Amino acid sequence: MGEAKRRKQQGQQAGEQLRQRVAAGEFGTPGRVERLCLVVDHSAAGRDLIALLRTLPEFTLLQAALVGEEWQLWDSVPIFAFAGVTVKDGEARAWLATDEDKLLNEALPRELRGGVGLLAGLEPALQERVTAIAGAMKAL
Repeated sequence: MGEAKRRKQQGQQAGEQLRQRVAAGEFGTPGRVERLCLVVDHSAAGRDLIALLRTLPEFTLLQAALVGEEWQLWDSVPIFAFAGVTVKDGEARAWLATDEDKLLNEALPRELRGGVGLLAGLEPALQERVTAIAGAMKAL
């Protein structure tokens, strides 16, 4: 199987998994995206997740933030290693973090408050750490 075909199939599977998470109410009322924390880095996983979210109608609330000033800054200035969007109360707000320490110790604890669902597109080792933080925040 060619690389392009494999990536397309993976994208379709990831899209279906996200739709199932939305339907199950992981991001608010079942079928709606109301409470979400998206975090990505410059890795292929981050870029692929952003590209996928731009195609899914369930995530239209994110679109303005994904083309906004913060996102353009993240795309063009290498000082920012991480970008995120938090959706709460019907509004999407973009944010940036310069390094892993700021992400793990400042941005995520702030953005995950209030029981939001997590979407992360990160390098695998960091993905595990971020998922663990999100799980700990949900338990509080």
